[in-house]
Amino acid sequence: MSSENHTDDENTPTVRGATHTDSGAELRKLWNKYRETGDVEARNALTEFYFDMVRANVDNIAKILVEAIEEGDFSQAGAVAFFEALNDYDPQVHNTFEEFGSVAIRRAVVDEIRALVGSEETPEDI
Repeated sequence: MSSENHTDDENTPTVRGATHTDSGAELRKLWNKYRETGDVEARNALTEFYFDMVRANVDNIAKILVEAIEEGDFSQAGAVAFFEALNDYDPQVHNTFEEFGSVAIRRAVVDEIRALVGSEETPEDI
């Protein structure tokens, strides 16, 4: 599935996020089923589709940090944040899950960085 919805008219805004594409109808159905019933199969399908987001965000953040800190230190924090975001996401309130989940994952990783380095400051580049 595509992550963008392209149009022929360059003046038409591009809608980002797989759930906002023509092929995203399947994803919207899964989200509705999961949000309405807590269906485990829908949750598993959403996890399978989106879980690469954890790795992508952890990879991006790890590149910013000093080499002494291992990427694996953040994977658990990112995974926990992903599952919390999966449970908290409401398409009526939040934009795309990609944006909502990425913010949650980044926040968890930054909190882990703070714990490791003992700093109250958030890195500017994240």
